[in-house]
Amino acid sequence: MKLHTKWILITILSVVILSPDSLLVRLADSNSWTLVFWRGIGFGIGVLLYLITVNSKGLVSDFSRIGHVGLFVALFFGINSVTFVLALEYTTIANTLIIISSAPIITAILGWFVLGERVSMPTIIAMLIVLLGIYLVMYENFGSLNIKGDLLALSTAIFMSISFILIRKYKSVSMVPAMSIGGFLSAILAFQFAPSLIVSSGAFWYVVAMCGVVTVSFTLITIAPRYIPAAEVGMIMPLETVLASLLAWLIINEEPSGNAIIGGAVVILTLIVHSWYSAKSER
Repeated sequence: MKLHTKWILITILSVVILSPDSLLVRLADSNSWTLVFWRGIGFGIGVLLYLITVNSKGLVSDFSRIGHVGLFVALFFGINSVTFVLALEYTTIANTLIIISSAPIITAILGWFVLGERVSMPTIIAMLIVLLGIYLVMYENFGSLNIKGDLLALSTAIFMSISFILIRKYKSVSMVPAMSIGGFLSAILAFQFAPSLIVSSGAFWYVVAMCGVVTVSFTLITIAPRYIPAAEVGMIMPLETVLASLLAWLIINEEPSGNAIIGGAVVILTLIVHSWYSAKSER
């Protein structure tokens, strides 16, 4: 099997592994801040164990190498971990993931302004279509409590995009250690607001599964662009939105609204076509 094909399959596997994440948050049925705390602790430890496994002797240098930029990456990653879980408290899984899936387009916009990266006409068209799809998803929630969840999901996409921009600008440095720090930072933030750190025995295993899912998946997704074009990774990522929404529909009867289905279809198809076009251009 060719290396490229191997990592395409690994990336698909990592997205499949990630797809139950939002459902596990819902099934844990615990205070959001409590979940953020344990999710952050579990993720931080999980990534740390990965780093020790692959390079135990160079662990200290790996962390020192990220510098102050890595601390900003960790901060933004930690914040979007918080906003993701809080978003699920106020809006549906489908809305949350559809809005977050706009991150590649937001990254392109920020790259345009921050890094001066030229944006092609196909990307500009994709941006406008995705923004239309996001508007359709959020439209029916304007004026209701659900809009708070939609805005938190949009904040998650923005903070995620800022992290991507910093990683891209300083791509010579591995920012995987920053992910571990980000997990612990989200736990520190959640500790200030969590009414209790105790979770029920039933929720405990959902939390453990959640930590394992995000650790394995995000580690693989972070490594994948080293072996296959980032555009191809982006083309695979919308699969999570589809699978996670389907799982929520089947397991907890959380049926997406008509606007979410239409807007989601617009966003996902646009992202897939744009990523396919970008991957073709990179070749």
